Amino acid sequence: MRVVFVDNLLFEDAEGIRRYILQPHLGLISLISVLEAAGHDGLLFDPKVEICRGNLAMDRFLYRNIAAAILALEPDAVGFTSLGCNFICTAKTAGYLREARPDLPIMLGGPHATVLDQVILTTFRQFDVIVKNEAEETIVSVVESLKRGTFEGVPGISFVSNGTFKTNSGNSLIANLDNLPIPAYHRYPIMELGLTSLRVDAGRGCPFQCTFCSTASFFGRQYRLKSADRLRRELDHLNAIYGVSDFSLTHDLFTVNRRKVLEFCDAVEGRGYTWKCSARQDCVDDELLARMRKSGCTSIYYGIEAGSERMQKISKKKLDLGIFEKTLSTTQRLGMSATVSFITGYPEETKADQDATLELIGSCFDKDLSPLNVQLHLLTPEPGTALLTQYQNDIAYDGHISDFNFPTLELDDGTVISSYPQVFINHHYFPAALPRDRHIFVTTIYQHLYGLGFPLLRYVLRQFRRNFANLIDAMDDWRTRRGRSPQADQCTVEDFFGDRFGRSHHIAGLVRYMLQATELRRRSSNELLRHNRRSNGDEPSLSLSSRSALVLGVPDCSQILELLSDDRASSIPSDLLSRRYDFLLCLSDHDKNHVVNFKLNKPSVAAFSYLFEPRCKADWLTFETSTGYPAPPEEFLMEYLARGVLEVAGDTLAS
Repeated sequence: MRVVFVDNLLFEDAEGIRRYILQPHLGLISLISVLEAAGHDGLLFDPKVEICRGNLAMDRFLYRNIAAAILALEPDAVGFTSLGCNFICTAKTAGYLREARPDLPIMLGGPHATVLDQVILTTFRQFDVIVKNEAEETIVSVVESLKRGTFEGVPGISFVSNGTFKTNSGNSLIANLDNLPIPAYHRYPIMELGLTSLRVDAGRGCPFQCTFCSTASFFGRQYRLKSADRLRRELDHLNAIYGVSDFSLTHDLFTVNRRKVLEFCDAVEGRGYTWKCSARQDCVDDELLARMRKSGCTSIYYGIEAGSERMQKISKKKLDLGIFEKTLSTTQRLGMSATVSFITGYPEETKADQDATLELIGSCFDKDLSPLNVQLHLLTPEPGTALLTQYQNDIAYDGHISDFNFPTLELDDGTVISSYPQVFINHHYFPAALPRDRHIFVTTIYQHLYGLGFPLLRYVLRQFRRNFANLIDAMDDWRTRRGRSPQADQCTVEDFFGDRFGRSHHIAGLVRYMLQATELRRRSSNELLRHNRRSNGDEPSLSLSSRSALVLGVPDCSQILELLSDDRASSIPSDLLSRRYDFLLCLSDHDKNHVVNFKLNKPSVAAFSYLFEPRCKADWLTFETSTGYPAPPEEFLMEYLARGVLEVAGDTLAS
């Protein structure tokens, strides 16, 4: 049989920048490998790849178009995996598949379906069977049962027969992960995408009991790691086939078993590999971190979740916050980058608890010895968690899309989500001690503040007694008094600092400059370049590229930020803070995360301002009348056209 497995359509939304992480889904390519060994044909369809190829768009036709693309692969059966945050996409797409091919068997798996098998199967009849938990040992039996049209006797599945929900027990977890075949990476366009790093399944299961996390519900508390020898062989295989030498070891808690981590370090040291992992801070120490770094570890993800000791106990995370500073400093001192992740929105979280989290986040802005990513997320209810069991009768829906949740695209998406709270629990929220508006504001404003960068944030916090919670409070009070939405955006940040310090103040100018730089990166990453702009009539036209922007009346921001980066804020000359200039910002040709700027004179400002709209040749006859300056010479226009600052008829030339 030809089985098409469909990956999740997910993206990371940080600082307003949508990032699609293009990596093969490890669970699905593991299933494909098992099926191929049994003589079946397994294909992997990743909607994220098709969006990045330009074959799909995030619009109201997305679900229908995904279904059409799947059918074009001529499957004998389709297998979806889905998380709760994007289940609307999975359910709608499967519905269109059922509509087009009523006889096509459709399977569903993953954590969300495993926990909610009965309510999903009885509510969304487009799914024939749910394959529960870890499916490598059951997938062949499931696929072959699709031919027979009966699921009786197949272990580890749920289905509906004659209107009755049924579930078959057995084969839920795989004890020895070394027995699994190497996943079918060949089913993913690794070479086409130019991937230089690959994810590797290092193990499964979590022994901890955090009330907000569903990992233990799916993988159980049976903590398992692949052996060092198996992992080394897997890395060697990927290196030999694809030339990749950088790997992300996928396991929520890679370092729980210290002995196995040391064995892995021994196995890979000297092979030229670099690798990343996730860990609890209380499951590493200076000696282990040094050993990991020596063997090639370059980055660690630490889930901190709360900066409040009280919330650490209530959530059963039970992390000793006293080790936060030391562990993070050691990680950075050894030359490893780090991600520290926090959550707000717990039902029991008070203002003091949230302030403690914000203060701990703010302390991170001083730590740029090596790259540091500081995340703040809004708590999402997850099925199978202790928190949901406790508060399941209190959840509510308001349509807010957090950075974890998939947006609504079709007109009835919101109605479907609100009508089935048990299924779409991730789109709901827990009523809490703090107002919902406060949680929305804190998490949305954080994304935009974070885009200002650590040097500027440190400088700004001097005005708020070096306390990040004080800044957030001031901004929340400001937006409440002005009746602004809790759904903050870049304008919220710009307007606050403009009102607080005055529009001509150097801090307001620095903020405006950094917000515009972030906006350029957002446009590029979100593929919002103005490639659909049309010229006037049939004539070619010239316009400012969407890789470029004007920032007028600000200080010499790049020079000031350089001083701030070197912690020389106290030595910034007063005249540097007081002088004002006009700048053109443009994304670098070589690095779309890097913004270069050009200091402009008044005629250049007039020219670029004139080119906000497409201008054809005839328009230049009115340039001097409109601006008071002579029309720019052709050499000027050609120079900036070559730099990608300008574009012709909406098509950016320097891309």
